[in-house]
Amino acid sequence: MSLVGKLEDLGLAEILQIVSLSHKSGVLELNSRGRTGTIFFRDGQVIRATATTFPEHLGGLLLRSGLIDPNTLRQALLIQQTSSCGRRLGQILAAEFGVDRTAIDALVRTQIEQIVYSFFAWGEGGFVFELGEPEALAATTLDPLQFMLDGGLNPHWLAQEGTRLLDEQRRLSAALADADRRRGDLSTPPATPLPAPAAAAALFPPRHAQEEAVGRDRQPFNIGIELFEELGEASGLTPQQMPQSPGLHLLRGMLEELNNPSLGGGIILLILRFASELMNRAVIFLVKEEEIVGLGQFGIESDDASADVRVRNTRIPVGAASLFSATLTSKTPVRVTPTTGNPWDDYLCRQLGGRQPQEVFLGPLLSEGRVVAVLYGDNLPELKPVGDTEALEIFLSQAGLAMEKALPERRLMNNAKL
Repeated sequence: MSLVGKLEDLGLAEILQIVSLSHKSGVLELNSRGRTGTIFFRDGQVIRATATTFPEHLGGLLLRSGLIDPNTLRQALLIQQTSSCGRRLGQILAAEFGVDRTAIDALVRTQIEQIVYSFFAWGEGGFVFELGEPEALAATTLDPLQFMLDGGLNPHWLAQEGTRLLDEQRRLSAALADADRRRGDLSTPPATPLPAPAAAAALFPPRHAQEEAVGRDRQPFNIGIELFEELGEASGLTPQQMPQSPGLHLLRGMLEELNNPSLGGGIILLILRFASELMNRAVIFLVKEEEIVGLGQFGIESDDASADVRVRNTRIPVGAASLFSATLTSKTPVRVTPTTGNPWDDYLCRQLGGRQPQEVFLGPLLSEGRVVAVLYGDNLPELKPVGDTEALEIFLSQAGLAMEKALPERRLMNNAKL
C-alpha cells in the first residue's frame, strides 16, 4: 500500500508526525524541481536518508573526519562487496578495523539530520510513502555504503527542528530584504538582527555548493562511487508520475481540526465528514463488549423508517461470523464483500437499505490497543468498488490517538466533579 500526494497538500512536518505516531515502517520518496530524496523508517523511526543534493557517501565522510584512511576504506569496501550477508560499512569498520562505532554513529546521525532538514525547504513537489520493511522495499537500490542507523532518529523531533530551521531561514530572508530596502539609511536599524552569513548558509546549503564541495573532498576516493553505480538500480516511478491519493488535500486541515483542544466529542463527526469525500455511504459502529452497535451515518436511505433510527437499532454480536470479523481480528483496515447466505451479513444489508454492495471498506478506530469503533463505507447505489482510502486510513489512526489523549483528560474531569 502506498500514499501518494503533493507537498503543497501535506507538508513534510505532517508526514513525519504521522509516521512517528503510527509507528509505521516504510520508505518516503520526495521529488521537487528535479531533486529527489528518500527517508527510510523502521517502527516510526528514521534510520536512513538520501538526497541528490547530498551525493557524498559514508566513506567520504569518514575520510574527511579523519576516522579512517583511504587504504582502510578500500579494504572495508572489498570485504563488503564479497560479503554474502549484506554487512554495513560501519559494522565492518568497527569489527574488522577497530574504528570507534560511537563516532561512526554520531557522524551518520549528523548527516541524516542535515539531509532531512534540507527537505523542509522543498515547499512544492510530490511524495510517495510505501509501507513495508525498508530493506525489502529498497533491496535493489540501497547504497552499498548505507547511511543507516540501528536505533533511528525520532521523526517528531526532526519535524520540530526542521520547521524551526525553515522559520529561521525565512526570517533571515526577510531581514536581508529589509536591509536592502534600508541600504544607505544608517540611522534606521534593520527590523531583525542579521545572523552571520556562514550560519545562515549552513541551514540549507545550495545544491551546487554542496556538489562542488563534495566533489573536491572525495575525488581521490572513487571506489565508493564506482561500487554504488555498479550495484545501484533505478527506483521506477517518481512521485510526480504516480496518481495522487484521493482525499489527501483534506488531510492537513482535518488533522488540524482533530488536534483542536475544543473538539471535545466531535471525533466521530470528523471521521464521517472525511469519509463523505471518498464514498457514497458510511456508518460508524461502536464496538462494545458483546455487540457491534450502529451510531451515526450518512447516505443511508430507508423507505419505512428514519435511516438514523435503523442504524442505531442495528446490533451484531461481536463473536458472530460477519463481515466485521476480519477487521476486529487484525485491527487493520480491510475490504470485503458481504457473504450471501451469511445471516448477519444479510441482516446488515437489510438494515442499511436492502441492497448488497460490491465492496465494503471497514476501518477500525483503535484506542488503548482495542477496536472501539469501525467505519463502514460503500458506494451504493452505484455498484462499484471503494476507491483509494490511504488518506482516510491515516486519519483513522490519528483519530484513535486523539481519543487516547482525550480519555485521561475526560476521566480527570469526571473525578474532579465527584
